[in-house]
Amino acid sequence: MNFVEFLDERFSSSQEVKEINRFGISSGFNGFKETWELDFLYEHFEADIHELIESTGYKDSDLRDEYDNEETLRMKMVWFAVSTYCLSRIDSLEEIQAQ
Repeated sequence: MNFVEFLDERFSSSQEVKEINRFGISSGFNGFKETWELDFLYEHFEADIHELIESTGYKDSDLRDEYDNEETLRMKMVWFAVSTYCLSRIDSLEEIQAQ
């Protein structure tokens, strides 16, 4: 399973996707709040997370310059990747629910 497949399973409700698009993820969402959860996701899906970030035109070094420690950087990279995923999925999730 890759990161997008994991997120497809996790975000089956368009309501959460809409909330993340509206408010961002840094306020916390179930499964993405605790440091250990974010570390687990980063460790298991590191390549996919980097790929999602790069698909937006950012480079790891763009984000790395903003954070002074590795833990915060990893947390922000996971959140950035999830936010990117949610932005790309909002329309498709709404279509699925309408059917």
